[in-house]
Amino acid sequence: MAMNNSISLLFGSLLSACVALAGGALAQPANPPAGNYDRVQSDAVLDEASLPEDVRVAIRTASLLARGVRDERSLRPVTFERGVMASLAKPKTTLPGFVADRFGLSAILEPAGGKQGRKLVGTLRFVEEAGRAALEGFTIDYAFTTDAMTVRRVSLYTVMPENPRWMLYFVPKSRASMADWQKLQTWGEAMEAMRALAVAPEQARKEDCWIVLFALDRLPPGGQSQATLDGRAMTVVSKDFAGWPVLFGEAGPRGTGTSVLGVRYGPRPPTPGASAEREFRF
Repeated sequence: MAMNNSISLLFGSLLSACVALAGGALAQPANPPAGNYDRVQSDAVLDEASLPEDVRVAIRTASLLARGVRDERSLRPVTFERGVMASLAKPKTTLPGFVADRFGLSAILEPAGGKQGRKLVGTLRFVEEAGRAALEGFTIDYAFTTDAMTVRRVSLYTVMPENPRWMLYFVPKSRASMADWQKLQTWGEAMEAMRALAVAPEQARKEDCWIVLFALDRLPPGGQSQATLDGRAMTVVSKDFAGWPVLFGEAGPRGTGTSVLGVRYGPRPPTPGASAEREFRF
């Protein structure tokens, strides 16, 4: 039966993405009919072990590609049709220190035209101890036999989280200048500087200060950052660290009332599903 309907699965653990792919034969399950997956309910827990082995291997392959692996020898026994690797953009980062902890599948399909194999559409989440996360989308189309898998097409892209997380810091301007911020080379270096220089909001409100926002979730490229402070536009300078932007804005002394900081990231004008907003009160 052709599996031409999209199915929705919850996130499941991705243990296989954290270990080496064993050599030898791949299992060759029959292509399951759509009904096998239709029975997965929206509130069900996705059991990775219940997925066909070729699906698990394909997810793991997508995970390694999302981490920037481009050496086909390290992906064996999976192979790639000519031009597939060349179609992938050079990675900005290999996500050092990150582990793949969750995956989600939005579709398991059979390719059009009667080709043998499957096409998967899903997302992978990578996390690190510092609190950062990356939600990476993938589409992978492949054929497989009892002892091999060949990837025919693959695409990777960063997914906008539904509610991106930001970490807010206040630094007196007497402690740092824009020139100091421009010297920062990595997200981790910027975070170390913040922990050494930041003060409590109550102290920052008494003097000129930097308002610094760290993105904890990786954001899609091409977006623009906008910020408002107490309803007024605030000019921000953004430094992008491989998809995790850090925003620097300036604020003068303020009264004792509550201040409201709004931040929006995304294209202009805002696009549903591609923009996200956050508000802070301090």
